[in-house]
Formats: sequence, structure tokens, C-alpha cells
Amino acid sequence: MKHAVLLTAILILLFAACDRGPQAPFDPDDQVVIHGNYYAENGDPYATRWVGFWINSPESFFTNYFGLDPEESTQTDNAGEYSEDFMGEDLMDAAGATFKIGIMNYDTGFPDTIPHALAYFYPLDVDIEVPDMTLWDGDPSVSFNGNNVTFSWQEHSTPTSELTDYTFKVRATQDGPDYTMWVENVGQNTSIMLPAYVLPEVYVEKWRTIAYYEAPSQNDFGYYYLSDPDTTPIPDDPYQLLSLGANCYAEAFPDPFPKATDGKWGPWPTYCAVFSATNVSWVYVDLGAPDTVNAVVLYGMTISGTPANAGYEIYVADDTVNWGTPVAENSEQSDYFYIDGFTAEGRYVKLEAKDGGIGITGFREICVFGQ
Repeated sequence: MKHAVLLTAILILLFAACDRGPQAPFDPDDQVVIHGNYYAENGDPYATRWVGFWINSPESFFTNYFGLDPEESTQTDNAGEYSEDFMGEDLMDAAGATFKIGIMNYDTGFPDTIPHALAYFYPLDVDIEVPDMTLWDGDPSVSFNGNNVTFSWQEHSTPTSELTDYTFKVRATQDGPDYTMWVENVGQNTSIMLPAYVLPEVYVEKWRTIAYYEAPSQNDFGYYYLSDPDTTPIPDDPYQLLSLGANCYAEAFPDPFPKATDGKWGPWPTYCAVFSATNVSWVYVDLGAPDTVNAVVLYGMTISGTPANAGYEIYVADDTVNWGTPVAENSEQSDYFYIDGFTAEGRYVKLEAKDGGIGITGFREICVFGQ
């Protein structure tokens, strides 16, 4: 029984590559039962709710909407218990190596409004009892201090494994199944502070945190706990987004990249600026007229190569020939970052890598802000 469902990108992350595990201790025609219990955040049984089973096989990955649809699904009973039977051949390849399995609760009607708890493992028995899974709401909260916003959550713990990291994720109104507007690993911290302007209120839909527990070995269970989503509005005054719809140009390309400034953070590469060349060391935005610039934000930047001198410089000028000296810089390498703390006047705003040996291969959005 299958139920299409949109999930966060944790499933794409988990099943993006068809990993093979240890040899299966069963035959293709053996029956394998996988069972366990789910509990709600308060410890009560997670009764009569859907649980999905994802099998990290090539067939499942490509036929089930690239991993977004569970291979099998069932409902918990009144005590929160679930169970599903599989044939051995479904859980291993032709050579007998096991596929990674993922189990997670989900809601067929509103898949992004509840906490999720996912366990992953290799099937190494004919009777597999998954450790009890208790949902974690994370108790998300938001506080404001001047132009900054702090996102906080309750610490998560489990007796079966050591916490690896928390990842903070923000979902934009245009996102697909994932939260891609802002993604940042924060280690074992239980909060993150950002300038409010990096999350323009008109584009933010919600945010959540993921707690990771790595499986110690191929014989153990690993876990992902997704907190309850929070929808607190994030006011971005007094900063204004100056670059929406402006032309963005990149080194080695004569034409602008409209997706770089369209205010959309949807699935890669549909809503993203992607460069076919690998020698792009700079991009610039034409604001259309001189303005006061205070910050530049890069969302989801990807690069080729490893810079010996990591970081980027910001230039603001009235033409694209005489850039002058940089008005600000950082030491970031890729992903999500902002550069602020400056005031400059100009029509053109350029971001240039300090190390010309790397190549900017794309990003979800570049935004220029001013007060």
C-alpha cells in the first residue's frame, strides 16, 4: 500500500545514493518482518497514524518520486505499534548485499505540520525490532533583539546514541518538498542568531530543526528527529531588498541570470542560477539606479575546487569598469552566508572570490539589501 507524500529533503539526503550494506543473513524468498512502536511527544502511544518504509534500492528511488513516496506504509495500532512484512529479495541486491531502510511517521494530508522521527538501518535479521521512536516537537521559539532574530529549540536526547549535530532550516513560500531558503549546521548549539533581513518576511513560510544521530556502525540504528515547524513572522524592517528582479551577471557569460534575483528558492536547479562554466569567480547585480547598500546575502552557493584563500569581497560602484576597493569581505567558502556592516553608494554590486582558482557553479539567490 502506497501513499504519495511530500517530505522534507531528509529523505532525499538519506537515499540520494543507493548504499549497499552487509550481506543479508536471509534468502530472497524468506519473509522479513520489521516492527516497532511510535510515541507522541508527551509519551502517549502514537495511535492510528501512518508510518512509511523507504528502501534505498535503485528501483524504489526512481519509481517512487525520487524517494518521496514510501515503498510500503502501514498504520500504528491503538498502542502505537506498527509492523510490516517484506520478502528478502526486496531488501537486497542480486549479490545479496542489503539496502538501507528508513522508517518514518508521516501525515498523508498535511505532511509538513507535525514532528517526524526517522530511523535508518540495514536489515540484518528476519525479525527486526526497531527501537522505540518518540516524536520531538523541539519547542521552537523566536526572539528579537534590534535587527537580529534568534531561533531556539529544546535539546533532544536519546539513550541509544550520541547526538551528532543540529541543522537549522528555513522554508520559503516557493520551496518544493524541502526547506532550502536557509540551511545551516549549528553543531550542538540549541539556537542560532541571524540578521532578520536575511529572511525577508514576504518569502518565509516556516522553519524547523533536525537532530542527527549517526549510526555507530552498519550493524546499528541511526536517527533523524525533525522538530515541529514554527511559523512566527520575521519582520525585516528597516532593511529593504533592493535586488529583486534586477539583472545579475556572471564572469564568462554575456547574458543575465534572471533566476538569481527572482525571489524564489524552489527545487534545484529549477529556481536557481546554475553556471555551466567552472571559471566563474565573480557575479554582480545591476540595481538599475544608484542606491545605498548595506548587505549582500548568498543562499545555497555551490563551488568547484577548494580555495586556498577562502572568502569573498564586495564591491559597490557606479560602473562595471572602475570597481575601486572592496567595501567588505568574509572568509566563507560556500553554502549560505551574508556580508554586512558597511554602507556604500552605487548602482552595481559585485561579489568576487578572493581565490580566483575556484569556480562559482551556482546559487539559489543573491540578495542586496539597504536601509
